[in-house]
Amino acid sequence: MRARTRIAVATLALPLLTGLAACGEIEGAQQGLQNANQQLQGAQQSLDSAQACLRAINAANFVPNFADPQQAQADAQAKVAELQQLTSSTADETLKQNLLDVQESVQQVAAGQVDIEASAEWTSAQLDKYQAVTTTCSRLAE
Repeated sequence: MRARTRIAVATLALPLLTGLAACGEIEGAQQGLQNANQQLQGAQQSLDSAQACLRAINAANFVPNFADPQQAQADAQAKVAELQQLTSSTADETLKQNLLDVQESVQQVAAGQVDIEASAEWTSAQLDKYQAVTTTCSRLAE
C-alpha cells in the first residue's frame, strides 16, 4: 500500500512541478520581452535623433542667393518656417538652441536686413552656426 501511495503522490505532484517549471520559463520569457522592448525603444530614440539631426543639418546649411534679393527673402522665409517646425519637434535642448540661433540668423535675411554687401559676413556667421549644429549632432550620435 505504501508503494501505491508514493506512486499516487508522485503522479499528482508531477503536474504541479511541471507547472512551476513552466511559470519560471514564462517569467524568463517576460523578462526577455521587456529587455527586447527596452532595446527597441532605445533604437527608436537613436533613429529619431539621427533623423532630427539630418533634418537640422540640412536646414542649417542654408545660404541664399544674395544676388537676387527678392528670391533670397522668399527662400529665407520658407527656411524660417522649416526651422520653426524642426525646433518645436527637437527634444535635445542643445540642438534646439542651435536651431534657434540658425533661425534667428535666417530671419534677418527674410526680413531684408542682409544685402549683398553684408552677405559675406552673414555667410561666415551662418557657417559657425552650421558647425554648432553638426557638432551637437556628432555628440548625439555617440
